[in-house]
Amino acid sequence: MEEIIRKRGIPPMPQEIKIEMAGYGALSSQTIKDISEACVQDIVEKVRTGKSYSVMLAPDENGEDGYLMLESSPDLIFLQIWDAEAEIAWSCFNPELLDSDEEAPIEPSDGQSVFPLKCTMRDREMAAKCVEWYAYTCEPYPGMDWLKETQE
Repeated sequence: MEEIIRKRGIPPMPQEIKIEMAGYGALSSQTIKDISEACVQDIVEKVRTGKSYSVMLAPDENGEDGYLMLESSPDLIFLQIWDAEAEIAWSCFNPELLDSDEEAPIEPSDGQSVFPLKCTMRDREMAAKCVEWYAYTCEPYPGMDWLKETQE
């Protein structure tokens, strides 16, 4: 079941990093070893400037509890948060393409994933905010509308 969750007020950013895994892609060889404030800010800046086309963050070392995945091309961004316990996917989306079944022209870091065109955006600044918020909260950024998908 799909539901649009509208943006709401943004509380203050927590001070403590909550992720235990970070990487520039979905493969274990792309994992970042030192997760620090400087590391998170570097990831955020690379997303903002388009210098990184792929980011993976997770609250646990193996990504089993969930994750944030960002995959992009020069002009499109796929951003999704998976909550494994609740079995909920939160995705960015293009309201004009919600009825589309097209695949986005994005080269995945794992070499095999396919991304729905309806779950893409073009706003790198917003994507950077989502990545930073997730690193500190392991939750979807409240300052953006999300497409919430459940198995119901």
